[in-house]
Order: sequence, then C-alpha cells, then structure tokens
Amino acid sequence: MQTVPSSPISFNKQSFFRRKWVKVTVWIVGIILFLLLSAALVGYWFVSKSHPNLEGVTQISQLEGEVTVHRDERGVAQIHATNLEDLFFIQGYVTAQDRLFQMDMTRRLAGGRLSEVVGGQALDNDRFFRTYGMHRETEALVEKFSPETSSMVDAYVAGVNAYMEEAFAEGEQPLEFRLMGYEPEPWTSEDTALVVKYMGYTLSGNFRSELDNYRIAKTLGEDAHHFFPEFHIDENFPTIYTYGEESPFSFDKLENLAAFAPNEFNGSNNWAISGEHTLSGYPLVADDPHLGHAIPSVWYQTHLNLEGDFHSMGVTVPGVPGVVLGHNGEMAWGVTAMSVDQEDLFLEQVHPENPQLYLYDGEWEQATVIEELIYMDGVEEPHVELVEITRNGPIINKIVGDAPYQAISLRWTGREAGEELNGVLRLNRATNVEEFMQGLDGFVTPALSWVFADRSGNIGYRGQALLPVRQNSNGLFPVPGWDPDYQWDGFIPNEELPQIINPESGYIMTANNKPVDDNYPYEIGRSFYPYRAERLDEIIQGQIDNEVPFTIDQMKEMQVDFLNTQARALAPILVEALERYSGEEDLSDLELRALAKVKEWDFVESPESGAALVWNQWYNQLGSGLFEDLLGFQYDHSLVIHRVLQEAHEHEQNVLFAYLDEDKQLNLDEVARQTFGDAVNAVEELQGDNPNRWNWGSWHAMTIEHPLSAVWPLNYLFDLGTWELGGSGATPGAAGYNRSTGQVTHGAGWRFAGDLESVDSFYDILMPGQSGQVFSPFYSDQVDTWAEGELLPMIYNKEEHSDVKTKVFQP
Repeated sequence: MQTVPSSPISFNKQSFFRRKWVKVTVWIVGIILFLLLSAALVGYWFVSKSHPNLEGVTQISQLEGEVTVHRDERGVAQIHATNLEDLFFIQGYVTAQDRLFQMDMTRRLAGGRLSEVVGGQALDNDRFFRTYGMHRETEALVEKFSPETSSMVDAYVAGVNAYMEEAFAEGEQPLEFRLMGYEPEPWTSEDTALVVKYMGYTLSGNFRSELDNYRIAKTLGEDAHHFFPEFHIDENFPTIYTYGEESPFSFDKLENLAAFAPNEFNGSNNWAISGEHTLSGYPLVADDPHLGHAIPSVWYQTHLNLEGDFHSMGVTVPGVPGVVLGHNGEMAWGVTAMSVDQEDLFLEQVHPENPQLYLYDGEWEQATVIEELIYMDGVEEPHVELVEITRNGPIINKIVGDAPYQAISLRWTGREAGEELNGVLRLNRATNVEEFMQGLDGFVTPALSWVFADRSGNIGYRGQALLPVRQNSNGLFPVPGWDPDYQWDGFIPNEELPQIINPESGYIMTANNKPVDDNYPYEIGRSFYPYRAERLDEIIQGQIDNEVPFTIDQMKEMQVDFLNTQARALAPILVEALERYSGEEDLSDLELRALAKVKEWDFVESPESGAALVWNQWYNQLGSGLFEDLLGFQYDHSLVIHRVLQEAHEHEQNVLFAYLDEDKQLNLDEVARQTFGDAVNAVEELQGDNPNRWNWGSWHAMTIEHPLSAVWPLNYLFDLGTWELGGSGATPGAAGYNRSTGQVTHGAGWRFAGDLESVDSFYDILMPGQSGQVFSPFYSDQVDTWAEGELLPMIYNKEEHSDVKTKVFQP
C-alpha cells in the first residue's frame, strides 16, 4: 500500500495555542508599557510644566528698561540691568522661579505658620516660633531701610509676586503647591526681613547649653563649676543657682524645651591668604559654610550686573536680595558662624496670685501679653497662644507645659533692628577692605566671622554681630531676671568687635574657633569649636613655613580634608587606658583586631576607613559612659568630654571627676573598656565580624531629603541619594551625621574658592543643585561633583559663552 505523504502544513493544537498566548502576552505587555509610558509622560508634563522658560522674550509692565538674563549650564542666572529697580525685580522673579516653595516654607517656619498648610502636627513648632517672636521684629527692621534699600527690597518683592501671579494664573505653579493644594500669600518686605532674622536664629543655638548647664548646676551644686571649659567660679555661684530647696523646673520640661534650639555647632570654614604666599601673587579666599543638608540648598547661586555700578556673583539666601557671599571682581569674601553668645536665659519670679506679674528690683511688673492665633489646616477654630513678654524677653517654657512658680524668659540680640539689608549693597559695591569693613557696620544678626580680600593685596577679618555687654554673667547659665545686676549693659561698640587687617602671619582663618585671645575685655561666649581650625591652621602654617606657594587646587583640597584632630588628641588617651585595664587577655579576638585598626590609624576619616568607623562608634559611646550615671540625663558636649578625658589622663590614678566625692568618681580605664566593647558590638551589628570589610562610608552616607519626603511615597519623587562620604563634624571636610542612623545631615552646602588675580579664577559648587523644582535639569546636577570634592568655574561674563540660554525681559 502506498503511503500518502503528510501535508507540509501540519496542525499542532499545543503549538498553536502556545504561539497565540505568546502573541496575546506580547500585546498585553505592550499595552501596559504604553500606558505606563503615557502615564510617565503625562506625569513628567504635570511636574515639569512649572519649570521656567529660559529663552525668548517676555513682556513685564513693571520694568523700566530691558533686562537680560543669561543662564549657564548650571542654571545660574546672570542678570544684567541698567537700573537698580529692574535688577532686583528680576532677581526676585528668577529666584521665585527656582525656589518659591522654599521661600514660603521659610517664612512659615520662622513666623509660626506651618500649621496653616500641614495641620496640627506642626502646632508645637508654631507655638515655639510665635513665642520666640521673630515675626514681631520685622517691621522695625524694615523701618531701618535707607531709601535705596527700600527701593531694592520693594523691587525684589514685586518680582517675586509677579512670578507668583503669573505661575498660578497659568496653572504652572511649583509641584509642591499643587500637591498641598494651597496658594501662598504675596511676598512682602517683612518676609524678607524675617528670612534675615531666621538665619540669625539658626546660628544662635546657645540656649540649649544654658538649659543643660542649669541641670548640671542643680545636680552637682557648687561642684558644677569644675565641669565647664574656661569656667571661673565666683562668689555668687551658690546664690545664683540655688533659689531655695525646690527646683523650679522639672528636668523633663527642660529637655523638651531644649529640643527647639538649633544646632549649637552650626559652623563653617573660611580663610584668606596674602598674595605674598600665593603662586599668583594675589590673595586667595575660600569659604564653605556648614548648615543642614536639604533639597533645595539653603543657598542660591546669584549673579548680578548693574551697568555702571557693580558686578557681583556668589550666593544669597532665597528671599534676600543681592549677593551675600562671593566676589565682585575687586573683592572676595566669605563667612563662618562666629559662635558667640547672643542669647541669655533669665529665670523669672512670678506673682503667686497674678501669673502675669513678674518681679524686678523688688517691684512687680506687668508682662506684655500678646494673643497669637494659630490656624491649622482641617481645624475650624484656631489655637490661641498667650505670649507673655517680660523686660527680658518672652516666657518660653510655657510651650512645654504650664509655667511653674518661676519661669524662663529668653533675650536675644537678634530682636534688635539692624543694618543687614542696607549693608548688602555696600558689600556688593566695596572695592577695598576698608569699604568692606564699613559696609558691615550695624549688622546685628547672624553673628558671623567675615574674611575678605581685595585686588590691592589686602586681607581682613571682622567678627560682626550685636553682642551684649554682661555685667555679672558669662552666659553659661540662666541668671535672675529680677536682679538689676544681671541686666545687659548695652552692646559692644562696632569699633571694639574682633577685627584685623593684614596680620603679620600672612593669613586669616576661622572655623568657629575662638576669634579673640584671653585679653579681650568682653565675654562673648564659650561654645567655640577648635578641631577644624586646628587642622586648617597646621596646613596653612606648615606650607608657609616650607615656603610653598598656595594655589586654588590646594584651597579645594583643604575644603575636603578629612583628618580628625579631635581623634588624634583623644584616641591615644583611650587606647592607653584600654590597654592598661585589659592587657590583651581581656579583649576578644574581634576587639583585638578592632583595636589594631585604631592603633594603626592615621586619623584620616576616609570613606573606606574601618578605623574611622570604630573610632566614631567609640566616641559616640563616651557621653553616656562618662555622664549618664553622674548627671542622670544625656549629655555629650564635645569640649567637656575632651577636658574630662584630658584631666583624668593627667591624674596619676586615672580618675575621672577627681574633684567629686569618691562615690561619684569613675576610673578612666574602666570607662575606656566599657565604651570600647560597646563600640565594637555596634560595629559588628552594622557591618559584620570581618574587620577587613568595615568601612566608614557605608554607614556614614548621605541621602538628601525634601520637606515633603516625610509623606510616603513622595520621598521616592523628591529625595536624592545615596553617597558614601568621609569626614565628620570634627574635620575641615565637614560631614555631621545622625548618630543612630549614620545619615550625613550637615555640612558645606556651598563651597567657594577664588584667586583675586582674575575674575576667571573663581570656583564654587552648590549641593545638590540650583533649582528646587523636581525634574529640572538643575535639581541635582551638582551633587556628584560636590561629593567628589570638586569645584566648577564661576562664569563671570556669561554672555561670552555659547552654551548659555538667554532670556530677555522687556517693559
């Protein structure tokens, strides 16, 4: 029988359905991808439609003449105008394009109005700032404006509001306002003044230390005078701080109150080196102000060119017109926190029957009572905060509970009206160090150490602030508000503030260290921080001694130097104590290997250093190891830790607190052993039991957070990270961190270095970027360069570059 061949087209059900399912799957996946892509594009359009148009021509009726804005590849706008009002109008307009939400949040935070848009979760914060009262002092500051300053600020305000009206009218407001569902009120001159006051507040955190010191005094009595660096006991100590047997404040309340204080060690580095020590023969200036890391940065890169007047560039704070830090072709300048004491706490005695009467000089005085209405989103009735203000300042402890029979008031020099905004124009126009010094006269807050240089080869320093003259106090403790002998006796005159021009050393450097010697006639504070300054000083002086001329590249390297002089001083003391206590038989194998790392360490906190991780964990244990049993509360003041360890090391029995009764004393060797063991356990828990894999940067990493990132999942939209970093708060390359998580939260948001030889010899970097608008090309374009420790050229004449985008504004 002949077999019929099978058809070349055979039918296989299983194969057919498999192929069909594949096609269906492909179609489904394709449709999903299309929908996702479409959603992403719509989402991108929704988010990015608020981004400013950087090219073309725009008509603005408020202008008198044409203004040209050149934006470089980092989004920095060079504003060129022919009259002052137009220049600052467009500065306000451009700043609002990039930072309007930040500006609104700053004024809400400082003015105690966050609850209006975020609800009752911000109530305690608002109660504090309404009590602190910066918003009540802005009108007086505005009244100090010169006619030209009024024109400058009014124009800036008008520019902010012009952008705001335009953006909201066209539905192109920044994303944050759309997410939160509100439209901000118009910007005002008082808002600009409030931003100035708030910057002063962030650098005036001394009252936290006063509260801690008061608790120590109540705990230790007269023995407390041994506890403080540079403290000198006087005959009044027992009577000042022991007002009867009952403590007027619960320690819990004091701790809660201290939580509202800003970081006492907000800091910075700056220096100027005379041309006699530089390769170019002109002065070099460097500055890297340290504040909390956030999106967007505290700083905003600014470039102003007023034809026939001044041409300056650098940074400002959004909301403040002008260039605050930078250079103008003839001069360069930068600042650090002066770390002086502008705040004092006063203990107040309250009338037993009328709680709004406060004792002063044997008489009862009526407090000024202000009713602050705090409105909260989603709540119909406002919270009513009754703020009581004595001659010494507002009563602040009612924020954390009803005031007891004594209360605490806070006096701050920043409540005085100053010349800060008048001075902005003077600084931008200064052509030499004498003019610059005069421009600083009348600045009240923030308290800053200004370093500056001019093209004639001069370098200078001025510590500028309104600083109180204290009669019978060093500012370490609260003082009796009822006693006239503890009132301030005016303020230090400008001509007697710390200052110098062209020192013999050939350089000036400040890094929150003490700006005066022990012969200075006034008490200006005790919160100076020595470690970064010590390292910078040895670098600069060493190079001068070796006759090696300085260059810009060395300025950059110094800004990210990670050698920790605090560790260099304290680690040998603790290692010696540990070995004296333990020998080697008491340490586990892992502890021995960890100890070997610390002993071999060069004290450089590089990201890959395992020793840096061990040291920081060890140091972080010292506060509780030294003070917890003695004081009964958390205390870790770095200068006190240093002093206590040094004193015990020098004591022949290695006794800690040798001046106290024996039952309160500790042994240095035992503390070293206990804290080291705890540190190694912490490191093992974090990074395992192989010391060869330990490294500082894996734990000490930076994620930059946006204010709305606390609301999940907005953190995935707004936040940036992660970068592994070296350094710590004690190194010139500052990288302060959260001790629980390791997250880097504090450091130089802006770095700047320049050579006065040429306008083309200036460099800076802003972290993370110029724009606060997510998905903007300038939102995070500088952060990688920042993390690498590099700077980028500051383009002084942007119109000469082909890669700039040009926008023309016409009347």
